[in-house]
Amino acid sequence: MLVILLLPLGLLGIYTDPDEGWIGMIIIVPIAGLLLWALFQSYHEVTDDAFIAHFGPIKKRIPLRDIRRVNYSYNPLSSPAWTLKRMEITDHRHRSYLLSAPEDEQALRDLLQQRCPHATISI
Repeated sequence: MLVILLLPLGLLGIYTDPDEGWIGMIIIVPIAGLLLWALFQSYHEVTDDAFIAHFGPIKKRIPLRDIRRVNYSYNPLSSPAWTLKRMEITDHRHRSYLLSAPEDEQALRDLLQQRCPHATISI
């Protein structure tokens, strides 16, 4: 939705002030591109040794052996997620990663319980 609103604003700048309107497009087009990239490339991946969260150009890799807890968080702090329902992963150093909630929560829960038997999984 934000992307749809950003592009007309940039074009409006070009039509209202052709000499300087292109500056707005230089700013808005990359932002819109990043938002579109994140919209179409947001997913989670579990490999043999890591949990990897993809959110457009952002990729967070958490080794499975380091995961201590996985639960839901409604923390509004900035993180790569489209909604306020977020998955919080805490590692062995007590660092928290806020990520978007998965589509298939049951499948991810089962997989993490299998691959991280030492972790508390409560999603």
